[in-house]
Amino acid sequence: MKDAEWLAKLLRCGLIENNFVPPEDIRDLRDLTRYRKKLIHHRTSEQNRIHKILQDANIKLTSVLSDIFGVSGRRILEAILNGEKIETDGLRKMVDWRTKASITDIANAINGRIRRHHRDMLRYHWEHMGYLEETIEELEKQIDQLLSPYRKEVELLDGIPGVNKAAATFIAEMGVDMSVFKSAKHLASWAGVSPGNYESAGKKKRVKPHKEIKL
Repeated sequence: MKDAEWLAKLLRCGLIENNFVPPEDIRDLRDLTRYRKKLIHHRTSEQNRIHKILQDANIKLTSVLSDIFGVSGRRILEAILNGEKIETDGLRKMVDWRTKASITDIANAINGRIRRHHRDMLRYHWEHMGYLEETIEELEKQIDQLLSPYRKEVELLDGIPGVNKAAATFIAEMGVDMSVFKSAKHLASWAGVSPGNYESAGKKKRVKPHKEIKL
């Protein structure tokens, strides 16, 4: 209560600076980008669970395909889910021509011992992953619409090496009006990328930023 009274007195005296509140469209964009990040993490979790089940069934697709959720991998996984008997001719039609692994190696990799339980569990994770991917696609469309007024800023951000598709995240978290920040240091502090200071017994220790902008 004492702290609240003191803050009220400071506010009446005009000694508390206004906090940065981005415009409504930027706040909406922030909600979408943050939710997209969470859904991407959930999708990765489902993919890891599929990896685990395949390993348990002694199906070593990861040893022959760099991404089992690519074009070839998805076709093979769908055939496994449907309980199809995958023969060489059928496998050749499933595998994309850009795949480096040979048909023989892929056939040996999928020659495991998959049970009904494995297929059931794979289907649960596969269907959930598909739902997440559809939702992420819808979010991407909404994010693209909200970015329409900021195409110039997006192009400038895309010109920075390593940014790629993360321009939406930068705009969502910091906005496009840099005049609200007193300096670059204030901006870094707002973004949570300023390392803290920790000193004990005359020794300074390195402290990581308290948060990071996840791309």
